[in-house]
Amino acid sequence: MKVVSKRYIENHKFMEFVSEIATQLTELNFHDETFVEVQDGLSDGTCIVFTEDAQEFYNERYDEVETMVNKIMGVYSDNELNE
Repeated sequence: MKVVSKRYIENHKFMEFVSEIATQLTELNFHDETFVEVQDGLSDGTCIVFTEDAQEFYNERYDEVETMVNKIMGVYSDNELNE
């Protein structure tokens, strides 16, 4: 197997990509049960958040997608450079 060298991209771009894939997978799995509207205590309005089950699923998918991007593509967040 070919060893892939690490490539670093800006953290916000890395997180946006991984989050988008994880969100799409979550929406495909939960359909209409993905989001719920909740009262926003800061602005006295409402906001849309994942349901509890969807949030747990999203967190798991986020970790899996991040690992795949790292291992298969060799792409990492530039935050890793600061560790």
